[in-house]
Amino acid sequence: MGRMLVACDGSEHSRKALDKAISMAGEEDEVVVLYVIPTGGIKEFEGLNMEGAKARAQDVVNNAVEIIRGRGKKAIAVVREGNIAEEIIHFARELECSLILIGSKGMSKVGTFALGSVAERVAKDADRAVLIIR
Repeated sequence: MGRMLVACDGSEHSRKALDKAISMAGEEDEVVVLYVIPTGGIKEFEGLNMEGAKARAQDVVNNAVEIIRGRGKKAIAVVREGNIAEEIIHFARELECSLILIGSKGMSKVGTFALGSVAERVAKDADRAVLIIR
């Protein structure tokens, strides 16, 4: 499989995507856990404390990597800012990931992001395989 990218926001569906990536990853594969902090144009995030959002995002990806490595798999944690779907697609291409795993729904409260519409956009626009987890 090579390298897989898991979009993670700490929601139940993103944890399911993470579990699926772990179960699919072979001995030589690497799981990249990506949390994208949305910037610009999202009403829920207006006035968001970006330092707090970055710290929470880093905690989410670090915890995910700890779980992955605890199961004997290779993993890296990445936090980015920007348009969520665009960053997922761009980063998967940049790292030459063979597969993107994403939850069908994310969290929608401040400090997290809504993966539902993001999953649809990633599936539609990505130039590599996308697995949407329910």
